[in-house]
Amino acid sequence: MEIQDLAEEYRGKTDEELLRLALAAADLTPEANLTLSNELSHRGINTAETLAPFREEEKKRQEEASKHTGSLFIIHPFGIGHFRFGKADRVYNPTSGLERFQTTIFIVLFWLPLIPTGTFVIEKRRSFFSQRFTVLRRVPLDWRQVRRVWGVTLGAILAIILALAVLLYFS
Repeated sequence: MEIQDLAEEYRGKTDEELLRLALAAADLTPEANLTLSNELSHRGINTAETLAPFREEEKKRQEEASKHTGSLFIIHPFGIGHFRFGKADRVYNPTSGLERFQTTIFIVLFWLPLIPTGTFVIEKRRSFFSQRFTVLRRVPLDWRQVRRVWGVTLGAILAIILALAVLLYFS
């Protein structure tokens, strides 16, 4: 891409998009960096006073985005979607009625947890039918919890197969 093309592309971007590019300047080519610096200077936002607060805002935005679990949904007749399984490190506060625990979100198919997509520390009001929760933070994938969920799933499948075999044998 030529410098003129880059300059045209940068002119079409918002200040926020340019500042986000400036935060990742190490990933740009020297020509792109030069063109970006020129455009930032032209707009008067190429100062440390502008970049420092934006860097902090961007950091907070990324932290908030990392807390997002994605949409948890299940298509009921088929059991397809995302669902959370497991409650590790559970703590219950009886005065507030809130429980805090670590859970893992899985992609499910036919109600079976297949692929873990993330582990989160969440807080929710303790009630039987409540599905509302607040994500406190994302943590590294808890493989111990994943293995437990897969183990329980495998045990349930084997129990169903065994029950069907016994029913067929005695009928």
